[in-house]
Amino acid sequence: MSAGAFEDGKYETNDGDIYFCKAQPESKGLILGGVTSAYPVGAVDQATSARLTGSKRQIGVTARTVRVQLTATLAGYKPDSILTIPVFTETVYNGFVKGQTGTYLATACKYIGRSAEGVV
Repeated sequence: MSAGAFEDGKYETNDGDIYFCKAQPESKGLILGGVTSAYPVGAVDQATSARLTGSKRQIGVTARTVRVQLTATLAGYKPDSILTIPVFTETVYNGFVKGQTGTYLATACKYIGRSAEGVV
């Protein structure tokens, strides 16, 4: 993820529960293989919040993420930087395939790995 302001967002677990989260707006703009990561459509239905970063061993919900490598120059980032970005819905996460190309912050990138959701 990049540095910057946060906004109120939503995260849907693999079980379909929707949690409040604080997200950087650009996180929902990741595009891989023509698919855009976005917040879930439904209303928040859980009393607690989901974390978008942190250890999967922490108590609560920690978001699923993908790692992308920048393949073009982006101001403020080292060449070939690897970024970890949360994916807000399981459907989008399952649609991303290793090696797909796309954009993050309007900069070319390639999907190189992922990390599953953590619920403890």
